[in-house]
Amino acid sequence: MSNLINIETKNINGELIQTVNTRDLHSFLESKQEFANWIKDRIQQYGFIEHQDFLINLSKTPNGGRPAKEYHISLDMAKELSMVERNEKGKQARQYFIECERRILQSQLPNNPTTLGLPNFIDPAESAIAWAEQHKKVQLLGYRFNSLKPKSIV
Repeated sequence: MSNLINIETKNINGELIQTVNTRDLHSFLESKQEFANWIKDRIQQYGFIEHQDFLINLSKTPNGGRPAKEYHISLDMAKELSMVERNEKGKQARQYFIECERRILQSQLPNNPTTLGLPNFIDPAESAIAWAEQHKKVQLLGYRFNSLKPKSIV
């Protein structure tokens, strides 16, 4: 998977999440609309929330003029913005973000076969054993719960 749009980790509302610089996304999507109007319209139209879906940072300009607003948006917001563009670039960007999320989630799984260099498959015997152990725990909890219930008065 090539790196279509740079993804960075940012702290949004106390949580580290994967983000995209909106100027990069706007450029990739080849939108004909001016960036400032495009992002403001999208935020308003789709109800995105600052410090939940995106962050705004002011960046210094090289000539000392008014600082530019840099929007860093979550991958979920990036997927939605890509989807509403309704063009081939939007579809390509959305599929890219979905694949990035899939890889991030997959790498966070404990004992992930792909991180261990093993093929990505589920062992049916191992799954059956795990299910049986979970089923035993549920039955035991049900038994304990039923034994604690008060007896009905007749």
